[in-house]
Amino acid sequence: MATVIQPTIRPTNKLTAATIAAAVLSVCGVFVRNLWPSWYDAETWATLLPIAVFAVGYLVKDEANQ
Repeated sequence: MATVIQPTIRPTNKLTAATIAAAVLSVCGVFVRNLWPSWYDAETWATLLPIAVFAVGYLVKDEANQ
């Protein structure tokens, strides 16, 4: 894979998308824990976090931000 040249110190789209995925999954975990506590399992949500970050980071195309 070719290296992406960054014109600024801003993160790439891939890194930004993975970070947003982590934030969204964490917020979803809070909602599930408060609204449907019987569906919430801390170990399951802790396992889903790196899977979601990897999946979103893998699927988003890596391009330098303009």
